[in-house]
Amino acid sequence: MRISLELKYEQLLAFVNQLPLKEKKRLVKAVLNDITQAEKEKTNLQKLLLTGPTWGEEEYQAFLEAQAQVNQIGNNAIN
Repeated sequence: MRISLELKYEQLLAFVNQLPLKEKKRLVKAVLNDITQAEKEKTNLQKLLLTGPTWGEEEYQAFLEAQAQVNQIGNNAIN
């Protein structure tokens, strides 16, 4: 079973402030783990983007020509 709540930040903060210290520590640990995981995923994506293959000038020009041809065919089909 899944329950979804929409809380404003202030409401969430008030709720967290009501938790006992032990539960606050548990919550902080869980949030930090989530943040760490998200940062790792972002870093992995950045590495992939920065080290991924790139087009040289020749490949880029071939792409532009192919794109122009596809656009021309599309325009002819519409008219």
